[in-house]
Amino acid sequence: MNKSITRIAKMDDWFFEVKMVRAIKSKNYGDPYSAIAQLTASGEQMHIDSHLSVKDEELSKDDFMTIYKFCESMGMKSISYDRIKNGFRTSKQVDISENHQPNIRLVK
Repeated sequence: MNKSITRIAKMDDWFFEVKMVRAIKSKNYGDPYSAIAQLTASGEQMHIDSHLSVKDEELSKDDFMTIYKFCESMGMKSISYDRIKNGFRTSKQVDISENHQPNIRLVK
């Protein structure tokens, strides 16, 4: 896969900007997938709109780090997401810092 992903491309008199991403978790593209996430870009921030898995699992730390690396490769500065636990909604924002792993803790 690509190390760097361009968010904006130009062809003729048109600019194409990536604003939404559908991420699927699968060993091979086209095979059945075990999870799906919907991401939306707004400026230099990526928001995780939704995450669904076959086994109704929470987004794991490893899976979040894969999304983090993807967003970093697109030049994003932060990732935000909402989580509902015990009926209460909380919003989180994780800054993307090059060359070091963020200190995050995902709770089930």
